[in-house]
Amino acid sequence: MLNLLQFLTPDVQLRSSDERMVEFKALAVVVTHRHVIKNYLNVTISEKLTSVA
Repeated sequence: MLNLLQFLTPDVQLRSSDERMVEFKALAVVVTHRHVIKNYLNVTISEKLTSVA
């Protein structure tokens, strides 16, 4: 649903301005997806965080 595997590419550095990161942040802050991320990764997502954070 969130396509996290796209971020697990060795030797690839991402910036918060990268299109993939901006798209991911837009998906991650959706309430439904926040709960999925919290449940599976034990990470809390806030709208105030940068894309990389």
